Amino acid sequence: MTRKCWLLALGLLIALLHTGCLPPGRLGSEPPDHERELWLVDGFDFPVGDRNGRGWAVTGYDFLDWSSYSNSYHPGEDWNIPGAGNGDQGEPVYAVAHGEVVFSGWNTALGNVILIKHAITPTDFVWSQYAHLAERYVDRGERVYRRQPIGTVGRGPNNTFAAHLHFELRKADLPANAWPRTNGVPWSRSKVADFWLHPSAFINLNRPQ
Repeated sequence: MTRKCWLLALGLLIALLHTGCLPPGRLGSEPPDHERELWLVDGFDFPVGDRNGRGWAVTGYDFLDWSSYSNSYHPGEDWNIPGAGNGDQGEPVYAVAHGEVVFSGWNTALGNVILIKHAITPTDFVWSQYAHLAERYVDRGERVYRRQPIGTVGRGPNNTFAAHLHFELRKADLPANAWPRTNGVPWSRSKVADFWLHPSAFINLNRPQ
């Protein structure tokens, strides 16, 4: 190849590098270190109140309580300010850890719902779900950070419930409207525990270092 051809090829390569038009993978398929660190969790906080959940409590159905409303074992926790009634409506709801929003929308049974995928390691994940929200501040595909406000406490579809946050932590990639029943038949407690985590127990074991 002549000197002129070499110079032209070099110039073209430099232009491609500056414009970002090289084919995928030519500059490495892994995201930068700082992006990987933001994607991986650095611990879990509580979804309401302060980082420790102080000022709030599970005042409704707890994890694996039998729910007479849904005729099934409850797969999450119902958080509320004790004695507040509907006084906590509109209070902020926070992402419990770094993650990516995989669903943000309306569900006829749960109202406004946000579902976030969290990477514990590059290959191990859990999913947090926040339901009965009055407002949603994030959309599908957004990356969120621990303690980022993502919505507000609401009362579910058509104000069906007293104001509270229905909060779940899941071991499996389930749809936002997943509930532990099949054709109206409730799952056993042990089967629910195969797919859902005890939220408070998991968070307490995985606080930020």
